[in-house]
Amino acid sequence: MQKNFSLKLGLRSVFTGALLLVSSSSMAASTWSLSGCTQGATNANNFGNSYSCSAGGNTVSAFAFGSNGTSYAAARMADWGSGSGLGVESVVDGLGTASPEHAMDNNPSGSPDLIVLKFTTAVALDYVKLGWTSSDADITVMAYTGALTGSTDQAKATNLIGGKTASNLTTGGAGAGWAMVSNYGDADPSGATGDAASGTDVKYVNSSNVVSSWWLISAYNSGFGGGTLDSLADYVKLLSVASKDIVPPPPGVKVPEPASLALTSLALLGAFGARRRQLRKQA
Repeated sequence: MQKNFSLKLGLRSVFTGALLLVSSSSMAASTWSLSGCTQGATNANNFGNSYSCSAGGNTVSAFAFGSNGTSYAAARMADWGSGSGLGVESVVDGLGTASPEHAMDNNPSGSPDLIVLKFTTAVALDYVKLGWTSSDADITVMAYTGALTGSTDQAKATNLIGGKTASNLTTGGAGAGWAMVSNYGDADPSGATGDAASGTDVKYVNSSNVVSSWWLISAYNSGFGGGTLDSLADYVKLLSVASKDIVPPPPGVKVPEPASLALTSLALLGAFGARRRQLRKQA
């Protein structure tokens, strides 16, 4: 009885360990609807404000930046409703500017409006959903992998972006560490006309499965590098983002693929079976 009990415990341990390994290598995908998020108390309705919302136990905070005439400065982010999404009013635009300049845009082109997203837990973005668009709807997506300075997320975001231009966010200084994920154009391959219709535009943005806590979504600008799209002006509002159903293992830990895990489990079961036959012979 004791031997059989020990064998059952061993078998149970094999299956339990296999399940733990599978669950540790994956996590349910989440979607953050950015329209309807909570605006922070700091600089509410002014330049340097922020929004935050949660999904799947992971909170995302959004910070906006735009041109001050020569480089990036904190901008005002405005929620234009569930059918539109978040827009950006830069210092150049001014507070309360009319459409389409209160969208996230690349006019002026030197420092295109952008939104920085900070997640409490690192994610692999899957897609970006745009709400209202005008003229064109090209965007740039980057992830941050460098060192951070600042006592709060808002301060860190400011240190990462403030005083930079599109061309030096990825080339050194305090902005070093922004890695280009890709540029994403609209559905018009010719570039002769933009995506002039309002609505929702879903862009799948992370084919290489980059994982980070800090993401940058910007109206497209060739100064970021990573390719050239058309020269049309892009006006977009950010409606939501979603993550993929993957999470990397801890540093230095290699999680087995499902097939390898299955083979390992079968090998362990074979070992237990052989041990059981040996115990029977000894009985």
